[in-house]
Amino acid sequence: MNDSKELSGIRRYYEALRLLQSQVIETQMDTLGKIAGKMAEIIRQEQRIFLFGTGHSHLIAEESFFRAGGLAAATPMFIPQALMLHESSRMSSQLERMPELAVAILDEYDPLPGEMLIVYADSGSNALPVQMAIEAKVRGLITVGVCSLEYARLAPYSKVGKKLFEVTDYTIDNRGTPGDALISVDGLTWRTAGSSTSIGILVWNCLLTEVVQQLVSYGDEPPIFASYNLPGAIEHNRAILEKWSQINPHLPARTIKSNL
Repeated sequence: MNDSKELSGIRRYYEALRLLQSQVIETQMDTLGKIAGKMAEIIRQEQRIFLFGTGHSHLIAEESFFRAGGLAAATPMFIPQALMLHESSRMSSQLERMPELAVAILDEYDPLPGEMLIVYADSGSNALPVQMAIEAKVRGLITVGVCSLEYARLAPYSKVGKKLFEVTDYTIDNRGTPGDALISVDGLTWRTAGSSTSIGILVWNCLLTEVVQQLVSYGDEPPIFASYNLPGAIEHNRAILEKWSQINPHLPARTIKSNL
């Protein structure tokens, strides 16, 4: 029953995503390296790397935050919570089209000149992500956009009048198909199986690994969290949180008390 022919959908997505991952990284190594270098400089100055995304793109921002192997400097913009799909899918879809929210969101986090904002927006066209990049740049932040250039060039302009790749300092093309669904199925009009979340997380972890290696090469101790399920992790994380909870507003001031 479960022969290779009947499971061709599994293999089709696996092969398509594997090829896409290779294309994204191999064709943009130079840009990724430049971004990672800027990130390392920011962390050495004990400053923050902000991540923003609406809809499913907020999942990529959350992946960066307070996790095993993750950087204490990674600061996802979780406010307002209505931007997250699990709070209200309808409201989230409306708010990402409201550029006027950008000033209030950035004011809430009060970013400093020289810090970085990474904006994940697959279509590269929704008003709020684009305006976030524009406003962040005005405030002196280094801006990075992660989107599908093919999708962005096809999607209509919002009332902002710009696409994400037109306003950021650096752009990473996730090389996704317009509409984000990767796989066509005979007999169906619409494609299935998205790629932007998987590629976005791949891009982040590639950057993360390069940044950590660079920091170690400088003789620095990278502020990366350890899993609480490993010996010594509570003490290790406590030392990081004592410093970085004063810098990153989402980090707790205290670690957990013990492994139960």
